[in-house]
Amino acid sequence: MTQQREPHFDDLDRRLIAELTVEPRLPYSTLGSRMGVTGMTAANRLRRLQEADLIRFRAQPNLERCGLATQILGLLQADNDALGACAEALQKSPYVIRIDHITGEYDFAFVAVFPSESVMGDLVRELRTIDGVRRLVVHHRLETMKDEEGWAAIWAERSRPEEQAYELAPGVHIPERLRGDLAVAVDWARAVAESNVDALRRLSDPEIVFTVMPPTPGAGTYAGLDEVLRAAALNRIRHLWWRILNVAPASEPFDVVMDVLSTTERTRGQVVTMFIRLAYGFAGGRVRRCVNLGELHLPELPDNQGALAAAAEGRAGG
Repeated sequence: MTQQREPHFDDLDRRLIAELTVEPRLPYSTLGSRMGVTGMTAANRLRRLQEADLIRFRAQPNLERCGLATQILGLLQADNDALGACAEALQKSPYVIRIDHITGEYDFAFVAVFPSESVMGDLVRELRTIDGVRRLVVHHRLETMKDEEGWAAIWAERSRPEEQAYELAPGVHIPERLRGDLAVAVDWARAVAESNVDALRRLSDPEIVFTVMPPTPGAGTYAGLDEVLRAAALNRIRHLWWRILNVAPASEPFDVVMDVLSTTERTRGQVVTMFIRLAYGFAGGRVRRCVNLGELHLPELPDNQGALAAAAEGRAGG
């Protein structure tokens, strides 16, 4: 079973959220420039926080400007048999915006807003007519002393250090925490390319599942170590060189996604350059799942010098 990483906020997350609390509709490019990163990094950070359910977005009205100037905190105590009816009455009222079932002397605490005192009185009378209601106390809001989104409480403890990265190649930075997974992923991919059965046995979980997506040759799903070994033994593609372009975290059941640029020699000496994306899931330091998300063949680049000469010749002839 893949171990789930504990979600957390680092310093970059805090800066991102601080900007969004002031202006939640900032473009990613502007958001990134204020944080000192690219717009793509800002977008990826925001997506990670949303997918982990660490932040949520919603529109919040200005209640007083919308005509709801009467705001109350209500406390209600009732017999056990009456709790259901009380909860239903509170839930169906459009003016009740929060209900908490609480411990102690009272059973419910609720916050409600009204356009007038008379409308508030209608709800109070309805609650008091429910059999089993023992006590209903209403407190009017006099002044709001503090109203925050909750980030101060989350950040009361010192935040974790910003995620460290190391430079894999010029311009290619990899999160430090993915370094170990990356080493296993690279060795495993090399073992498949070289049909190295011994290395695959060492690097693969016995229940490994290897999926190859079209249009890659050998597309299909290979379940179990024996199937993966047979698929690797049939591999007839020789990788001449690899360059890792990016490594990023992935969502369950995978742990990392690796983007690779490589040249390969196929049958009859055909050499092609292609972009490959691989998603990996690990168990006990070995590959448990791998998906080759397909190959994108890159066209051969034109001879710029020849193109320039032809264009110049065409202009001269004209």
